[in-house]
Amino acid sequence: MTGKELEILCIGNALVDIFARDEGHLLSSRHGIKLPVQHLEIERLRELLQALPEYTLVSGGGTANVAKIAGFLGTRVGFIGSIGCDEFGKLFEKSLSEAGVELNLRKSPSPTGLCLYLNDGEGKIRIAASPSASFKLSENDISEEDIKKTSLVLIDGFMLSRPPLVHHVLNLARRNGITAAIDLSSPDIAREYIYGLLYFARHKLIFFMNEEEAGALYESLKAENIIPEGLNDALSFFQSITHETQFPIFVVKLGSKGAKIVAGGNLFCAEAQAIVSKETTGAGDAFCAAFLAAWLQKKPLAECAAMGNKAARIILDVKGTLVDKEQLKTLFH
Repeated sequence: MTGKELEILCIGNALVDIFARDEGHLLSSRHGIKLPVQHLEIERLRELLQALPEYTLVSGGGTANVAKIAGFLGTRVGFIGSIGCDEFGKLFEKSLSEAGVELNLRKSPSPTGLCLYLNDGEGKIRIAASPSASFKLSENDISEEDIKKTSLVLIDGFMLSRPPLVHHVLNLARRNGITAAIDLSSPDIAREYIYGLLYFARHKLIFFMNEEEAGALYESLKAENIIPEGLNDALSFFQSITHETQFPIFVVKLGSKGAKIVAGGNLFCAEAQAIVSKETTGAGDAFCAAFLAAWLQKKPLAECAAMGNKAARIILDVKGTLVDKEQLKTLFH
């Protein structure tokens, strides 16, 4: 445990996730949701909700999920984000507060952001998102005092599209010797915004990514107009650029294949139990929460990844982070 007021400060998009069934994608097609992932205006998304016979609401957003799971694990954790003054904002605030998360929420006149997951019943999901109020968070909402009181600050990768905000947070972390972590969130994010992070990479920076994002990151860092041949190429490259340095640390989440971590030029592996998942949303966030909680307790990297895999396994049985916290408490006891 650290002497700071917080162990982890999460900064990101405050959303409410909505889970619903959509047999044969009939409803999504009727409302123009034809892509696997797309953005909708908040008004259209709210109208679509009226057409759903039933649905489940859960607080969401990548780093908000991490904060919630870390809170369940007993970590001293905070979250900074922006919500609307509506029923969804109240749900978000209540959910994280009950997990023990210290909240610093900007209240926006815009509606709270929503993310709708429509499952066709055969394992295929279409996602419609409207960030809305979550995009109102700016660098002016985050002070140096916010950063100084924590041991580690985690940034949602989707926020990399707002460079002034991200660079503000990373500069404050670097100036105060605070470790920063980023979950890259998508291959496009890895490709488009990695160059803006290179200045911070040999500071205290941890990258979380999945296999596809690792390939995209490798492609960008190599600055070649080719597609990488596979994960092994990326891991070898990560080893070469971390040789004899403490940071950056690369954590690659591989789902049922476990996880691989590259640090100090070394490769660490952790296996995971292969299962048929009911719902993968939030599993990667649970991995990050448990990994960081273990890392702050100075556990070996392979053990951190093993803890992350166990937390992700629990989340695979529920919708989003709608989990019994007693299941998670046992991970560290």
